[in-house]
Amino acid sequence: MHYVFILNYLADKKRVLETEKAILILKEKMEDFVHVHRTEYAGHAGVLAAKYADMYSENALVFACGGDGTVHEVANALVFRSTPMAVLPMGTGNDFARTVLPDLYNDQPHLLIERIEQFQVHPIDVIRVESLDAQGTLLPDSSRYSINITSFGLDTVIQSTAKNIIKSSGHTRLVRKNAYSIAILIHLIRGWNFKMKYKFTLAGNKGTAEGELPYCLAGVCNGEYYGNGFHPAPFAQIDDGILDVCLVENLPRRKAIPLISKYKKGTHTGNKKIHMFRVTGGVISSGVPGIQLQGNYDGEDFWGDEVRFEVVPGAIQFAFFSI
Repeated sequence: MHYVFILNYLADKKRVLETEKAILILKEKMEDFVHVHRTEYAGHAGVLAAKYADMYSENALVFACGGDGTVHEVANALVFRSTPMAVLPMGTGNDFARTVLPDLYNDQPHLLIERIEQFQVHPIDVIRVESLDAQGTLLPDSSRYSINITSFGLDTVIQSTAKNIIKSSGHTRLVRKNAYSIAILIHLIRGWNFKMKYKFTLAGNKGTAEGELPYCLAGVCNGEYYGNGFHPAPFAQIDDGILDVCLVENLPRRKAIPLISKYKKGTHTGNKKIHMFRVTGGVISSGVPGIQLQGNYDGEDFWGDEVRFEVVPGAIQFAFFSI
């Protein structure tokens, strides 16, 4: 087995150094079977993942070493391929890692690397996301596969603001750690105005659900976490062929603020202003004429007047590790 480590050049520097030290020890033992690359530009992680998948097929294990953006790139390169992928969390949020590495999410990459041969490959689902303009034309640059969560609304603009804060700070560790909290405060002060139309295909042949909704948060979830540990879909499973949709109605600040802590902990379900659906696909469109939806899949921004999505069961081979 060839072990391929793709390290995001913008990842947390301390974690990168710790990971490289652990990989160096492994390389001394396995020599030609360990491959290490630091990405050089946006999209490079996907290029590298595809390269090794072409070279070694199922005989390579590709590690996305970074945050959710790196995971997103590698997943899109390996979808429908026989090459398995794995995750080493080194980013800001590391939200997908919270789902797939519950025992190893502790800033100690050597614990996983020491168990490099002790993994089990299991296929997991992805979300196919297709974004269209007002004329119904597909927007290829805004159409991808999402391995974790695709979101709209307040959480999406908060994430976008947090990324800009991190970028403007030069990716300093202190700012990275607090960027999401700062972004939340900014948008609580600014306020918001989001509206959507939706139609979902319910899981279990239970028909459809449709409506029009002023909302503040909306998530189409394969995984459980996003936004640096927020927990919109506490019952989601990444291999059940079902997506969990969470829609939070528009709320005034005095009601939204108390709900934030519950949304963070995953204890928000049951609130009459929160609508949970188990679906296999659906369509979401902007409820404001002339204004596109701003979406986010796995930490990456996209836009569209209409967004179509569906679950693709077992589309990625994933390597799971545990202590």
